Amino acid sequence: MIKTLINTEIFERITEKKKRLDRIRPISESTLQRLKERFAIEWTYNSNAIEGNTLTLNETKLVLERGLTVKDKPLREHFETVNHKEAINYVEKIIQNKEKAAQELIKKIHSIILKNIDANEAGIYRKTQVRIIGAVFTPPDPVKINM
Repeated sequence: MIKTLINTEIFERITEKKKRLDRIRPISESTLQRLKERFAIEWTYNSNAIEGNTLTLNETKLVLERGLTVKDKPLREHFETVNHKEAINYVEKIIQNKEKAAQELIKKIHSIILKNIDANEAGIYRKTQVRIIGAVFTPPDPVKINM
């Protein structure tokens, strides 16, 4: 028997959602744009929250859509939010241009993410070992990373 990575219930939920999506196709350009904007906000919020950013989903939306700063929140968290969205836009451009993934591309994305946050680390591979609290996965030792 083949071991599945997702259980049957989750697979069935995904399949049903795919069927619902297929029923409303073709999706209008304006709807696609709204979905893209919502996805970027939620992706930015979740990615930053994993890293300890304390902006809420609504605060993230305000920062991205209106360029506002949130009282009593560190400026770093605002930069993380704006930079993440800029990195998404950059990756979308790379995809549209059908560019191949390469080390320089990865370093550029990293540089965008750390803009106005950590100029010394932006765009370079880490030099120290890191751990992910609560995760089984251990990132590779920095000496094993091809510079």
